[in-house]
Amino acid sequence: MRSIRNHSVNQEFNQSNYEQLYERMKLISYMLIFTYPCFFIVDFVLFKNLDAPVFKIGLASVHITGLMISIIFLMIYRLDNQKVSKSLVVNGFILFYLLMGAVSAINSQLFTGNIYAYIIILLAVAAILPIRPRNLLIQFVTVHGGFLIGLFFIHPNHYSYLSMLINSTGTVVISFTIALAFYSFRKNDFLNQARLNQSEESFRRLFTVNPNPLILAKSASGEIVLLNQQAIEYYHLDPHRTESFEIQYLFRTLDEQQEILKRLEAEKSIRNYLTEQQITPELKKWSLLNFELVEYMGDTCMLIDTTDITDLKKKEAELLEHASIDMLTGVRNRRCGIELLRELQSAGPRQTEFILCYIDINNLKIVNDRYGHSTGDDLIKTCCETINLHLEPQDVLFRLGGDEFIIIFLKKQLADAEKAWDHIKLAFQAINDSKQKPYQISASHGYYHYKPDVPITLEEMLELADQDMYKNKVNYKGQKSELMRR
Repeated sequence: MRSIRNHSVNQEFNQSNYEQLYERMKLISYMLIFTYPCFFIVDFVLFKNLDAPVFKIGLASVHITGLMISIIFLMIYRLDNQKVSKSLVVNGFILFYLLMGAVSAINSQLFTGNIYAYIIILLAVAAILPIRPRNLLIQFVTVHGGFLIGLFFIHPNHYSYLSMLINSTGTVVISFTIALAFYSFRKNDFLNQARLNQSEESFRRLFTVNPNPLILAKSASGEIVLLNQQAIEYYHLDPHRTESFEIQYLFRTLDEQQEILKRLEAEKSIRNYLTEQQITPELKKWSLLNFELVEYMGDTCMLIDTTDITDLKKKEAELLEHASIDMLTGVRNRRCGIELLRELQSAGPRQTEFILCYIDINNLKIVNDRYGHSTGDDLIKTCCETINLHLEPQDVLFRLGGDEFIIIFLKKQLADAEKAWDHIKLAFQAINDSKQKPYQISASHGYYHYKPDVPITLEEMLELADQDMYKNKVNYKGQKSELMRR
């Protein structure tokens, strides 16, 4: 299979090579036609009075033959190229050029005694028309053999002939070596390009059939090189205007894009990069991106693989919510609330003061014993709902456990917290006055005002707020006892 493939590639190269040489011969033919007036002036004006009729006739014949060959070639060129064997035409015309060079050199022996024309043609054919080495070798050997025989018959001096034989044969060898080098270079370049095209084709095929959205972009400019259909659908692109898509759409900020590029240059690969992408003005998606630095068509590019994890993030948020929310009241649970307090304490320079309000619902045990635990649960829920209605968005309520709750008043002073609690007490009283519930709602509370510059642990903070709450509860019980005595 591999030998068949190599044979096919060699055939493709030979066809491509002959097509290029065919085009070069067109230029050569035009050159010979345009320069023929100069040859005409030499043949029939400058050499008009030269007393060497055989040389003059031979020189004019060579020039006229070159003109006719060029005209014939251009006539062939104008035919339908599908009907013309380019390899046959190129090989035939090269043979004509070599014969013209040999005849011109033999003719020159009659007057100038040099073989420059033959040497020039040999070198020109080797450099400009490097055909298959086997074919060129056959032509060189054939023409050079005839040239040496013709030179032998017209050259009287044995040593001079021997010198020309050595020089001309050396030129043939050098010319063949030059042609072989050019041919090998062109063939290797063609094979490398063929392998590159094959690799590109394989890459494009794999790129297209990959089930994940894939993007290939130049790392230097961010220009999009390739997008597969999955990427077009994922990013809601117009398939007819994908050129409008730019790499920065993948990132939330320009700084994030620059940071990724720097990391990619250093690490060559970035795996599992989590980001939230604004797909459309109304749609956001969570994406897991994988980056690879690759070479494609001579450019350094980023290959970006996208995995949609939006549903996974939603489920994660739901699980986090279930893990963070108290199921009875719907407010944050102890774990979530304590974590928030620890974050506020460990915020470093960004620490801010806040008011911690410790709450204990009054008479829960009495309600449970008298009306049952379901009514006790209703008391807890009603109390939480009422408190939440009178908190601002930045304030946080969480259940510490049982009938104990914590309010974190953020960006408030103690007077503000007291004012908020007064509103809550009034709301409790309104429920009590309406007789909606079989129980009376009330809660004891205590405060701790946290300031960043005061060294205190979270446990100490809760303990101090609890002690303040207990004082309030003692007062509440005293007031209740006084009312009962009356």
